[in-house]
Amino acid sequence: MTGKFIAVANMKGGVGKTTTVVSLAEALAADDLETSVLVVDLDPQASASICLAKDDLLADIIEEGLTLQNFLELRLGQPDTKRTIEEFIRPCVSSTMHRGEQLAISLLPCSPQLRNLERKLIYFLTKQRHSMEEIHAALWQFFQSEFAPLRNKFDFVIFDGPPGISLFAEMAVRGSDLVIVPTIPDRISNFGLNAFCYELWQTESGSLPRPSLPYVLISRMQQNVNQHREMVQRLYTEARARDPAFRLLKTCIPQSAALANALSSDGIQTFTARYTLDVAQVLAAFSTEIKGLLNANRH
Repeated sequence: MTGKFIAVANMKGGVGKTTTVVSLAEALAADDLETSVLVVDLDPQASASICLAKDDLLADIIEEGLTLQNFLELRLGQPDTKRTIEEFIRPCVSSTMHRGEQLAISLLPCSPQLRNLERKLIYFLTKQRHSMEEIHAALWQFFQSEFAPLRNKFDFVIFDGPPGISLFAEMAVRGSDLVIVPTIPDRISNFGLNAFCYELWQTESGSLPRPSLPYVLISRMQQNVNQHREMVQRLYTEARARDPAFRLLKTCIPQSAALANALSSDGIQTFTARYTLDVAQVLAAFSTEIKGLLNANRH
């Protein structure tokens, strides 16, 4: 069985994308210790890289030139290079343990220079009179040749997208088996959700494949906030429409200090201690739901 690609994205920042990526990666790995997970950080803020590798290791990785940006720069600048993407993947980055074993999570880290690389690439190609459709087509071919083979190395590859839609994040969304859109159930976040769905699912994509219908993950839910409860009901109604713009995950991630603290904690911890028992149970249910959807889509 080939590995599954999962893209976590939203046009709006601050909705819990990185929290979703890191906690889902660890929940999938904890659910089955034989499971291998790769996190690909596509956000120049490098939040997922910091959460998993921590400051010191990430600084060493950047110093060694082993980030996603370094690989893209090398591969795009020297097409005949023999270096592969796997050389830039850092194995065993999670400090979380479960049942006495370290979670099998690897990282393709990011650096703040990724945004500059994308801008340089667009400038270079447009200067050569390439249309945006041609640029998209070339990047899609690059994604297929460089990233698709990772399915044979990992059970799950999770892409952490930046706020908005960068070029490489769009390729990841279009090439993933499942797209998760974390959304806080308030009016501002819902507006960003609608804009995101329109941008990628209702706009003409040319020769690019249309992404699979996204699944909204309600995040930072506060049951005691009326607006949150009302927005959840509205999202359920929209997801049940005859021709919905998205589907809604059953799992709901609560607003939790324990979850926020888990991503910034240092040192080796067990999965339950890292997230607390209550949050760990929510994440276990989240992992089970995601695997169920991927298995259903396979058929």
